[in-house]
Amino acid sequence: MNKIFTLLLLLSFSVGGYGQVKTVYFDIKDKATTDSTKAVTYAVYGKVSGDSLFLFKKYDMDGYLTVSGSFKDEALSIPEGKFVYYNWIDPSKTELGYKAVSAGKDRYKILSGNYVNGLRQGRWLSFYENGEVKNVVTFDKGLMHGEFKSFDERGMLLESGQFVNDQMDGEWETEGGKVLVTYQGGKKISSVKNTKKKVN
Repeated sequence: MNKIFTLLLLLSFSVGGYGQVKTVYFDIKDKATTDSTKAVTYAVYGKVSGDSLFLFKKYDMDGYLTVSGSFKDEALSIPEGKFVYYNWIDPSKTELGYKAVSAGKDRYKILSGNYVNGLRQGRWLSFYENGEVKNVVTFDKGLMHGEFKSFDERGMLLESGQFVNDQMDGEWETEGGKVLVTYQGGKKISSVKNTKKKVN
């Protein structure tokens, strides 16, 4: 708890442009709670002078950042702008000589993307623990719409295609490009072995 108090104290001095920095606690179901003993995470947020957005940073109870972003409203119900989510690297990866762990890192960026009026918009990227991109998903007004790509932990393409209004559509390459699957309105129409020459 001392870490939290120290962090809030530092924030109050370092964000002179903020109108007021506030704290909110979240329980195990990620619901806001006034009982700090039931909290598993907490967030600090405040409005920057001259800006319409409330900057938001969420931490676990040890003070490690889990989410950063901004909201249009003080109730924190309408996300707006860039959001970045963080997670812990699996300790078992150390035994495997995992790149990120061997480089001395214990946390990684797991997801990032933008919100517009509370809805996901544009390209969202998810990541593996070693920093390689896991998925590229394109959104339009909260729906998957546009390019989709999935990669393995070495950066090799596993699957690619297009979404239209949250449904797979058109030709998709799967199994690392070995199979072509055609979708129409989310329904699988055909699946054939890919005979096209791959160009890297």
